[in-house]
Amino acid sequence: MIQYGLDARLEPGKTAAYGVQHMVLFIANSAIMPVIIAKSLGLGNAEISEMLLRTFFLCGVLSILQTRFGHLYPIIDGPSGLWLTVWINLAAITSAMGGDLAGLRAHLELGMVIAGAFLICLGFSGRMKYIAKLFSPLVNGIFLVLMPIQLSKSFIQGMLGTVYGGSEIDKSSLAAFWITVAAMILINIFGSPFVKSIAILIAIAAGWIFAVAVGIGDFGDMSGLKSFIILPEIFPWGTPAIDPGILITCILGSFLLFANHIGSMFGMADVLEEDFSEKQLNRGTVFFGVSTIATGIFATIGFVPFATSMGIVRMTGVATRKPFYLGSAAMVVLGIIGPVGLFFAAIPPSVGYGSLLVLFAVIVKQGVDNFKKAGLTERKGFALGIAMLTGTGIMMQPFEIFERLPAIVVPFVSNGLLVGVILAIVLEQALEERAPKAER
Repeated sequence: MIQYGLDARLEPGKTAAYGVQHMVLFIANSAIMPVIIAKSLGLGNAEISEMLLRTFFLCGVLSILQTRFGHLYPIIDGPSGLWLTVWINLAAITSAMGGDLAGLRAHLELGMVIAGAFLICLGFSGRMKYIAKLFSPLVNGIFLVLMPIQLSKSFIQGMLGTVYGGSEIDKSSLAAFWITVAAMILINIFGSPFVKSIAILIAIAAGWIFAVAVGIGDFGDMSGLKSFIILPEIFPWGTPAIDPGILITCILGSFLLFANHIGSMFGMADVLEEDFSEKQLNRGTVFFGVSTIATGIFATIGFVPFATSMGIVRMTGVATRKPFYLGSAAMVVLGIIGPVGLFFAAIPPSVGYGSLLVLFAVIVKQGVDNFKKAGLTERKGFALGIAMLTGTGIMMQPFEIFERLPAIVVPFVSNGLLVGVILAIVLEQALEERAPKAER
């Protein structure tokens, strides 16, 4: 039950308390993915630190913009799991082809900017209500199941301590991984509602402390600090460059994120027992595009509205915007403080991947729930099975089989998640059972 609506006025003490809670949730949801993807892209510790700061800064700014001018709801904007899988896949492809990761980073900058412009055009077109219909429960379910499957190899590499090229199992990494996993599960089973909402932060702290104790981690080397205040840099990965294959992948990735984008907005409307208007959908999409452009300009992993925000509002009964603005503003401040970036950049890979394993396990469950909503007829069963098997099968193939294909299509056809979801959309529409036309 909602105790405080969107425009409710709270006393200063409660506003501050709920604002701090939002800040903690921002950090818990946005500190892991940038560290993991930054290392996959070949960045050093100082560059990872600065990428984290830019991520925090944009989390605050973009969340305020969406809540004030976009969809109007207190929904955290932060790093997307889909972009994590896409960027890791692109980094693996680039390395396998003997390419330059620095060049890939420059291509991603421009790819995200153009993808964001594509989203803005869709938002202004007034056609979003038709696009939203493509993302049925069946398609959303396939997206939510294939995304964790695509990352599962990285999870296991993180667990074994081989994620960055190691050839032997590291027992300390294995232990840190499962300590993090166990902490998250136990907190979610036995913790109070608020403690559950920051389970990620607590579990990472537990795994991180263990990693430091056994000598496979630290809390950040502050000797590499350039300055206490570090302002976000524009195009820090160099002059943006265009690669047709990466550009197409970025546009397709932004399109597929409508499943998450739309689900977050409609889910929050359900929690608030409000009708979500077409105008809000269009404005939310425009600022979704603004968000994507900003992540390209400031070189951070692409953003999406977090579905977890609706759970926080449901749990606390507080939907008021003012505390949310306060928490967002705190993230902006944290995003320019140098030591903050160095501290979070030091999260051990085994701990980061352990927390992601549990998060994506929950996403699998959400995907299965979507299959239940879909009402699986025989025709929908064909679409489900073919899309899932094709997407998963592509993920299992060695990259060498794609090398002889035109470079422009390799990032797309080698990505099982993209292929699976596109195939699901096409097959569901093609196999849809239509009512017979009435006789004249």
